[in-house]
Amino acid sequence: MAQDPASLDETPISPRKPLPLENYIPFPIQPSSKTSERLHQQCLDILAEVDELQNLLKSTLRNPQLVEVRQFRSNVTSELKMLQKLEQRFQSTASTCASETKVQKESQGHDQVQGADSDEDGENGGEDDSVEMRLMHALRSSNLPFYQAVWDITRGSCYGLLALGKRFYWDGHTRADEEKRALNAAAKKSGKLPNKDKRKSVFVDIVADDGEEWVKVSTMSESRLLFEMAKKGWERDSEDDECMSNEGSDGPRRRTVLRNFEGSDYEDDDDEDELELIKLARDLRKAANATRLRYRHPRLRVVLPKIGEGNVPEIDDILKEMRSYGVKVECQETLSKAADAKKPELTCLLPRPYKRFTDTLNVDCTLLLALVSDLSHAKEIVPLPSFHRAILRQIEIEKLQPLLQTELWPAMGDHELVCTSEAATRMREIVELIGTETEKERAKIMMGDPQYVDLERESAIQKFQELSEWQVPTHWQIPIQVIDAQPAITAAKKEGKLPPVADRVAEGLSDINHSVFMYGWVTGMTTISSNRTIDKQIEMTIENNRGNDEDVEGPMVWICDTARSLAGKEKDRRA
Repeated sequence: MAQDPASLDETPISPRKPLPLENYIPFPIQPSSKTSERLHQQCLDILAEVDELQNLLKSTLRNPQLVEVRQFRSNVTSELKMLQKLEQRFQSTASTCASETKVQKESQGHDQVQGADSDEDGENGGEDDSVEMRLMHALRSSNLPFYQAVWDITRGSCYGLLALGKRFYWDGHTRADEEKRALNAAAKKSGKLPNKDKRKSVFVDIVADDGEEWVKVSTMSESRLLFEMAKKGWERDSEDDECMSNEGSDGPRRRTVLRNFEGSDYEDDDDEDELELIKLARDLRKAANATRLRYRHPRLRVVLPKIGEGNVPEIDDILKEMRSYGVKVECQETLSKAADAKKPELTCLLPRPYKRFTDTLNVDCTLLLALVSDLSHAKEIVPLPSFHRAILRQIEIEKLQPLLQTELWPAMGDHELVCTSEAATRMREIVELIGTETEKERAKIMMGDPQYVDLERESAIQKFQELSEWQVPTHWQIPIQVIDAQPAITAAKKEGKLPPVADRVAEGLSDINHSVFMYGWVTGMTTISSNRTIDKQIEMTIENNRGNDEDVEGPMVWICDTARSLAGKEKDRRA
């Protein structure tokens, strides 16, 4: 009997239009050709939608590999190949049986009585039935219903997909510890880090909401769950049991197998007698507690397509226990309602990097330079021997996906734009020192220098358009307003608006980074930057010094994938 893929180590996943719940139950006994045909078509439908999603990712993302779907597609493809082999084997066996039957009949001659004919037909029919049953057993062991369920749930209730299948660990190390160990290993050229212990991990079927939600799908049936409960001696907790479990009673005691972890000793719990679904909920919680994304633990959801709620009290107790771990549990009833609703477009699965943007964006110096660089505004740049190797790399990247068109302008949209005086001053210094004439002129227009200060925004856009080969968005909010950040930062510190760890964060920042990132923090404003190193430094400092404060969050920062230097940068100059 096939294992439930939901309990396997590596469970893949895939896309397609959601099907009714009856498609998730064991296959009905029907002619093998029809069953195979249906399964083949389901595989093809899933693969078609996965391919469509991958094409969307390639056309919209600078790095399509950020969304992990290849393994899921590979698993569905393997299932399709298995189904094809089964059908070929059945057809071959059926053809052989038919040939043998024909030979037997011919050798018997025409003088055989009708009754004997009937007996032979019965025997051969038995052989055919045996072949049919073997094929049906193989088809019923297919993992496709699980893959179908995962894809339907992905399509029907998920947004901002990051992965269809990903393993998460709880080995006692925080994310900051892992990053620190990776940096140290790279610095010492010590090779790969040791493999982690899979026993201290959980495999999540769907990572959605841009990483903020983990979804686990289990196709366990009610009958299998009840059988497991009986096998492991689980008894329902009830008021009647209390009298039997009082101290000094000689009667039978209620067995307590289901339990929440408490403190640090839950790591040593013996899982042998634990129910699979309870262990799943606990493992999800342990992994989530060891994982943070932008200072937050992911939300947890378990979907049970083949289990109903409110029908069997013992099963309801299991669901209640799972929810005690902070896990959202969805059963047949919820899925049935969702199946009746109109499903979102496939584009809803695309990452949503701007979903937490504030109305006003705080622009870092690194992006101010990218916005005026010749590299960002020329469709074709001839590499020169004087160009720094970093510029040569940026030119190659720009050819593939123009930074302004694919990332910066979409991110900025029609948001109001500000920058700190320190960021503006540093940008002007660099432009004046090594910028080309066109780069200097763009900087003056974008920042609203005296000669352009009286221009209406539409006129400023037009002036800027004259210096760019790309279409400048008419809703781009220039000039960028320059803000004196220090009064806001000082006031926030005096009023205690920042957590104590803010002092540790500030210690590691240069004057310009202090003004940019601390200003975004104290105002609650999203800071946009390409300075990934400083962003990680801030995050690691907070994670390593948060103590017992689980709610501490640092500044909201959006990181642009790549930076742009000024084209005037000489080969050996640093700026």
